[in-house]
Parts: sequence; structure tokens; C-alpha cells
Amino acid sequence: MSHWSFILSRLWNYLSLYFLKPFDAINDTLTASLISRLDWSGEFVEIGSGDGVFSYVMHGGTFPLWFDRYLMTDLTREDIYDTHRQNVLPGTKLLNSPIISKAIDAKQSHVAKIKEIGFAREAICSPYENLPLADESVEAIFYYTPHGLKNHNQAICEARRILKPGGRMLILLYNSTFKKSFLCHRLARFFPDFLGHYFDRLDNGRYKEITNLSNSQQGWREFFASHGFSIQKYHAGLSSLAWKVYDIQTRPFFKILIRFFNLMPMHFRTFFKFVWMLFWFPVLVIFYILFSNEFLHISKINCYFAYELKKH
Repeated sequence: MSHWSFILSRLWNYLSLYFLKPFDAINDTLTASLISRLDWSGEFVEIGSGDGVFSYVMHGGTFPLWFDRYLMTDLTREDIYDTHRQNVLPGTKLLNSPIISKAIDAKQSHVAKIKEIGFAREAICSPYENLPLADESVEAIFYYTPHGLKNHNQAICEARRILKPGGRMLILLYNSTFKKSFLCHRLARFFPDFLGHYFDRLDNGRYKEITNLSNSQQGWREFFASHGFSIQKYHAGLSSLAWKVYDIQTRPFFKILIRFFNLMPMHFRTFFKFVWMLFWFPVLVIFYILFSNEFLHISKINCYFAYELKKH
């Protein structure tokens, strides 16, 4: 598959999953593009799988048009996706490549979804800082730096523990230089009282969580070296402007949109979703070309780093 075919197909498929937050498709397509250029040969354990849909689509899996993440949400929860209902996910085709022997996530609702999607041979619920795998038992890891990670240093030590000597780890990480791109957080600090609290709710802890898991390029090099890893490959992308748009997008009225679409009968919902996607898709393609930093490199700041590491 050509790179352009990869970009367009993933952009469409991620848009279908996240259609009410269209710029999530930009984010996930860019990260999938970075990660896919690393070495995926052999058998992998995936750590931080989330609900599994990101990896499934990245590796070529597809869902029917009627399905998206908003069919399985609980708007009363702080994490609206930390819920699971049986018989909503459609049957999916097991991917033959790459081989994901185990997918590990800290949330049971996510593990239930992974099992239904079936992209991994086994799904395990476990804290990332204490993995239920034997020392030096794994050939390769895909580490999709997860939400809810409590101790990054300990989690990376655990990942190294289970890797065989010479084993590889593919990992997606954040660049600390894009801290000023969190618009919701900045607006929450700028405005007093009600408006400040409003933007703080929109930020929903993203700034604190992500900046605690970020580092400079040199900082990550030193971090890996201190943990017994050498860098084999490296890719970076997503401009700071793209992150600013991603940080706001439809968040001010996101839950209203979910309620509105989920009140519709399924055939009407699917039709209006398709119309919505037809409007947004060309906008996202143009935006991706201009601001993903894959083609034009208009920004010196890349929000994401993708590394292929080797254990010493």
C-alpha cells in the first residue's frame, strides 16, 4: 500500500469512529503513520491498548459505517468511554499481521472491547507498573503510552523486564515543547471564576497528564539510555497548530452532539453521520497536508515522537 493510500484510508476510518470530534482522526492518522514505519515483524505484546480500535484500524481493520465509539459511552462518567455494553461492537476479522499475542490495558471495560474486536490473541487487565508476565519472556512490545499511567519510570522498567535480551520496543511519546499548545488549559488560567472553571472542565486533566508524560528529544534519548535501551529508528510529527485545533474542536458542545445523534433511529443516524463525514473528510485531508508536519514541515515543533528501541 502506498503512503497516500494509507493516509486516506486511515483518515476515513478514524473519522468514522470519532466523527463528532473530527480532528481526532488527524491525530490518530498521524500517529498511526509514524508507528507504521517502524519494524512490525515478529510477535508483539501491546501495552496501553485502550479499547483496541486504534491499533485495529492502524493495521488495516475496518468497522461498518454505522458503528462508532459514541454508541458505547456513559456521559455521567469522568471518562465517558470507560464503560462497556455487550452486543454493540460488530463482528470483526482477526488480523493476520502483525501478530499481537497479548494486549494489556488497565481498564476492564477496555479489555472487554479488545476481546470483542479480537485483534489480539489474548487481552489482559493489568496495571502497567506490575505486568503479569515473566522476566525476559517477550520478543517485542508496542507501547502505546496510555491514559491513567501512574508511574512512567516504573512502567518502562517493567516493559524492559519482560523483554528478552535484544528485544525491541516500539513506543509513542509526547514532546514537552508543545505545552503552550493546550488552549483549554491556557484559557482556564486566563479567565477567572466561571469561565476559568468551564475551560478547566474542557481540558479534563489532559494538560497535567500529558505534560507529565512528555520530554524533549534529548531528554528521551537520555531517559532510554538510562533504562538500558538504544534507539534504532525515530520519527516525529504533528504541528503545534494541529494540536491547538485538536484541543478545542467540538469539545464545548461534544456531549450535546452525542445525545443528539444517539436519539436518532439507527438508519437515520447512519445517514446523517455519512453526510457529516462527507463534509469533514476533504477539510481533514487538506488540514493533514498542511499541518501534520509529514509533508510541509511548517512548524519546528513536533508534538509526537515514535521510537523503535532495542534492549541492551
